[in-house]
Amino acid sequence: MICSQQALEEYVTSAGRELQRQLMQDQLDARAAAEVRLEQVTGADGVIRRRAETGHARLVATTVGRVQVTRIAYRTPGAPNLHPADKLLSLPDGLYSFPLQRLVVHRVAGGSLRAAREALIRGAGQYLGTRQLMQIATEAAVDIRDFYQQAASVRPDPAGRGGNDVLVLSIDATGVNMIPSDLREPTPLRPAGPQPPSAQLSRRERTGRTRMAVVTALYDAAPAPRTAADILPADAAERAARRNGPQASSRKVDASLQHSVAPMVAALFDQAQSRDPHHQRRWVCLVDGANHQLECLEAEANRRGVQIDIVVDFIHVLEYLWRAAEDLHPTHPARAAFVAATARNLLEGHAPSVVADLRARLRGRGSDNPAPGLQRAIAYLHAKEPYLNYHIALTLGWPIATGVIEGSCRYLVKDRLDITGARWSLQGAEAILLLRAVIANGDFDTYWQYHLNREHQRTHASRYKDRFALAA
Repeated sequence: MICSQQALEEYVTSAGRELQRQLMQDQLDARAAAEVRLEQVTGADGVIRRRAETGHARLVATTVGRVQVTRIAYRTPGAPNLHPADKLLSLPDGLYSFPLQRLVVHRVAGGSLRAAREALIRGAGQYLGTRQLMQIATEAAVDIRDFYQQAASVRPDPAGRGGNDVLVLSIDATGVNMIPSDLREPTPLRPAGPQPPSAQLSRRERTGRTRMAVVTALYDAAPAPRTAADILPADAAERAARRNGPQASSRKVDASLQHSVAPMVAALFDQAQSRDPHHQRRWVCLVDGANHQLECLEAEANRRGVQIDIVVDFIHVLEYLWRAAEDLHPTHPARAAFVAATARNLLEGHAPSVVADLRARLRGRGSDNPAPGLQRAIAYLHAKEPYLNYHIALTLGWPIATGVIEGSCRYLVKDRLDITGARWSLQGAEAILLLRAVIANGDFDTYWQYHLNREHQRTHASRYKDRFALAA
């Protein structure tokens, strides 16, 4: 009988996995046979357990299959059993081993639950339901917030290069489809009358199923001085002489559905404080102009006594100018010329004159010729005028666009939580956001060891009052 290479490889893979499982089982059996009986074991409840029973077994699902762990149970009437060998092996509290949990975390954080389940079947031969996958991922994320708080309090962030680098803080929000029970409380109706201009260009259709995920980003940027000609060159000579803008480095991102803007801004400032504890650098806040975000940033800076420079995203301003151009000019070439000229004036520091010019154009149209795009542009530019000092930002070499936070929103939230048909629980979505953030930050290996230490403390060390010695 001829055996193809494909059949041979599939057989070796399957048989090899079973061989590894049997090797692990043999090692666990050998440890069980060599386990030393203790005279007594005292639990954290203060109860002494002197009765020892051998042969107590439990299953552990591993990356190569299920194995059985046999150990001595120490007992006393009216108190739960204790298994010191579990502490020595640092076994998980549940069925799934930590290497299997780690594999599940990467699969679940990277794609849909169904795709993760199929990948585990193909790659590891493990059959787990989607509910179990989500439960593992949720439990794996429980220590992420504490991990970052502990890291920030122990020492300054080594990623910060200091010197003349700008410290950039950015924040944005995007919606996630939720199950009805985990939606936020309805926002109170706005009072009648004129409203302050929003960062939104138009009112999006509200389905009543979304909850806003707040995303923050912190990064370093070496100053790269430029002029308006580097952003919007007017001719071939200016295009040939264009200079590149500042490049982001040492980026740290965070996201949450559970926490609102204010606590996320506070956490962002905590990270910035750990990177620049003596406030020797310029703190530049890049935002899209959302009023509540601006209020929270300024309030947090005042509370901490930190000077910040807020810059509204230039790309967002361009979108408003294009809406105004649609009202003012019927042809696309004329619109493009208007936007280029107006944007160039903004970059050169002429925001007040730009607003005055737009108002004059609006008055010239008369009351019979409404221009909603032009009106919104005027209101937005007038309200955000204190944050449109692009000529200063360019001279000092600061970034003026929110590409980093926009990309973070897309990667952390949209690429995973906005899968077609997905509707999330708050607990599950929060866990996925945290895991994707810690992976994107390059901190997962460090975090996983921290998580294992915390799990060992919760599952094993916290159950015992005395110390015991076991033969390895």
